[in-house]
Amino acid sequence: MKLSNDGTKRVREAFQSADLGDPRRKRRLDRIVTRLAKKPSASLPDAMVDEADLEGLYRFVNNDAVDAQELVSAYARKTAERARKAGRVIVIHDTTTCMPPRGAAEDVGYLSTGKAGFFAHVSLVLDGATWKRPLGVVNLETISRKEPSKRARRSKASGAETAKWKDRESDRWHRGVENSSEILGGCKEVVHVADREADSYALLASMVAKGRSFVVRVEPARMVADSVDPEAERVQLQEHLGDAAGVLERTIKLTPRKASTAPRENKAHPPRGAREATLVFASKKAVLRRPRYLRDPIPETLELNVVRVWEPNPPDGLPPVEWLLLTTLSTHSKAKVAEVVDIYRARWTIEEFNKALKTGCAYESREFETLPALLTMLALSLPIACELLWLRSRARSHPDAPVTEVLSPQQVRVLRAMGSRPLPKNPSARDGLLAVAGLGGHLKRNGDPGWEVLHRGWKQLLAYEEGWKAALRAQRKM
Repeated sequence: MKLSNDGTKRVREAFQSADLGDPRRKRRLDRIVTRLAKKPSASLPDAMVDEADLEGLYRFVNNDAVDAQELVSAYARKTAERARKAGRVIVIHDTTTCMPPRGAAEDVGYLSTGKAGFFAHVSLVLDGATWKRPLGVVNLETISRKEPSKRARRSKASGAETAKWKDRESDRWHRGVENSSEILGGCKEVVHVADREADSYALLASMVAKGRSFVVRVEPARMVADSVDPEAERVQLQEHLGDAAGVLERTIKLTPRKASTAPRENKAHPPRGAREATLVFASKKAVLRRPRYLRDPIPETLELNVVRVWEPNPPDGLPPVEWLLLTTLSTHSKAKVAEVVDIYRARWTIEEFNKALKTGCAYESREFETLPALLTMLALSLPIACELLWLRSRARSHPDAPVTEVLSPQQVRVLRAMGSRPLPKNPSARDGLLAVAGLGGHLKRNGDPGWEVLHRGWKQLLAYEEGWKAALRAQRKM
């Protein structure tokens, strides 16, 4: 996939307010992101076209005067401008692993598996009023562990012990919410969304105290009560919602999920195939009590709305879908309950964003060996990944958009001549993406193409396009 002229313009605008200390660096930055936007998944030598630009890229990312966080901050400011125009926005918070192909663990950090890599905690902003269009990133925090994880110590530690630890990695959720809220201060409404990693009483209490709106998925075993009375019986949240009647039913398509190399991740998000699921929604209020190891000023109780989403009749042998969502949003009607669920379902967008970053932008193929260079390259890739995600999402939500929003006229000609799928006379953006996916081995019966098959198809298209250009040059010389 390539970015349209408008998309390339938005990528270039992402870093306009960055202070790099030298106008020459600013010009170099503009040239780099323009080249990358035209060939996001290509190798760096291919994307940069010539030796001079390639050398300029290497100098830029390895320059100590270039601060990756300044690039991220500039992009966050541009994202906030777009968010204020949108009015209501959804902020999806998530942590993903980044595994460079060449960096050594002692230089870039250790993952839980002991391999080289670091963690990126991202806050992605979506337009909440339309079709959940991605607007950009407003917060990025990277975590590089200087030594392998001490699993035994951490797994046996109590909540009281972990509360005393300094520089806890879990504090990234609090910082992500606060940093995002601050920069998005001019928006009409901001709703924060997170998965079960954010199920922390201290974090929930902080968001309530500061008037933050949120939808957070929580563990079924969390203990709750019916009232704030200290003597009220506490039961597990799943049991608390057990007698709540379903208020509406909906059939949705579940996307496939591959097995992870991390056992804990597989436990939290088990692998599954694509299928349809009929889900029932219910809602009820619940009172959470402060854990004993926490103290004032954290309040003793929190009263929140809970939405339960469950699959009453899963296919034989498959685990049922079940979500328990804590929220500050209203759930007083069927429409409001459905709105909470739809907001949480938008969380999948950040999973797609991570794939757009790692595969669509080929970030995990970039062979830099130092952490500062990797972080600078990560910052440069953020707006490009967001635009790629927008293009793919638009091809799904607006399948009749013109193919020129996705491919250049020359690439369309190449696909007509060498592609495995015929294109109609006036192809749409979806036609173009499916044709590219066909080059990567995608089969129509498998549904919408994923990032990996699009990546393979795009690389094949670029190779065909280079051959096409060479043939045209040779023909002119004849």
